[in-house]
Amino acid sequence: THLYNLHKLQFLKAAAAKKRKFQVVVCEGAPHFGGHSMAKSLAEAGIETTVIHDSATFAIMARVNKVILPAHAVLANGGLIAPSGSNMVALAAKQNSVPVVIVTGMFKLCPMY
Repeated sequence: THLYNLHKLQFLKAAAAKKRKFQVVVCEGAPHFGGHSMAKSLAEAGIETTVIHDSATFAIMARVNKVILPAHAVLANGGLIAPSGSNMVALAAKQNSVPVVIVTGMFKLCPMY
């Protein structure tokens, strides 16, 4: 996962509440370092979490099963308006054939494109 996002946090906490066993790798999200607060929240919920530097994303992607990203908006044509750095994570996932899941609220669906 990349950066801090409330929807992703709730999604992962709900998965952990259903006794799913998983580990989360969080990119730190420079320059604001939202990944650190995301990792802290996940760790407090009892989810095993590792924080990596943004530049290590491509290197670790071979060990990842799924990428979970947030979105500011989901456009009518299927496009996304996503936080900075999401494109880099998505491209690394594509190169390694890792599925990308976008977790966001229904109110972020946008009829324009």
